[in-house]
Amino acid sequence: MSRQPSLEHENNVVRCKALRNIPEVIIVGYKFDAVEENRDFNTYYWVARQLIQNGLAELVDETLTTNEWTQIHFKERINPAGPPGPIPDDFYEKAYQSFTSARDNNEPESLQNRMKARFRDILESRINRITRQATSQADSPTRVLQPSETALYNEVHRIVSEWRDTMQELGEE
Repeated sequence: MSRQPSLEHENNVVRCKALRNIPEVIIVGYKFDAVEENRDFNTYYWVARQLIQNGLAELVDETLTTNEWTQIHFKERINPAGPPGPIPDDFYEKAYQSFTSARDNNEPESLQNRMKARFRDILESRINRITRQATSQADSPTRVLQPSETALYNEVHRIVSEWRDTMQELGEE
């Protein structure tokens, strides 16, 4: 498992609130406009992390609360054989931000481990539900899936459908 930050998640745009006046910053290829104290603004997550670490900003509703972790975990454990249900928008992005925020803020190891364990349970449940749907012969609606889950569903569905068609041709020869 890679310990490198996920560029996809680090480049997500997040909502922040300025805790103090933040001056304009220009670095090679990027310009951050000045923000007044108590103003909400949007920026890349990697920029937000630097601003937070320097006491200039805070995230606005971008991490999952303990209550949200518990609710999602509970819903995924109920009826594990059922179809995938909806999870909050940007769940995986918020999970990533929750993990990095806990690490950056030196949260207790027990809290970080509990989050990771719940995430693993949720992830395994989602994978099982999605692949079960994708391998069935009936097309399944993917509107409740996150974009990355839809990509997984489509790829598994394509592979299994091609294999199924090839095998069914054996009986027709």
